[in-house]
Amino acid sequence: MTDPVEKAKEVAEAAAHPVETAKHLEQEAERGESPRTPAIAITGVTLFVGAVVAIVLAIALVVYFAYGGR
Repeated sequence: MTDPVEKAKEVAEAAAHPVETAKHLEQEAERGESPRTPAIAITGVTLFVGAVVAIVLAIALVVYFAYGGR
């Protein structure tokens, strides 16, 4: 079992260095050996699709209110 103090230190370190954490998670997902791999992959895809949806929605709202909302 993992020591709670060590786990807290790991979480604090990850929060202090988000770019390094993202690189580490990317490498972990590429290896595919961790039980967390599906969760990492699904989270990455969800964030990407969410960003695309937000951009398309913003463009649609700007077009609607600028040209068609009369």
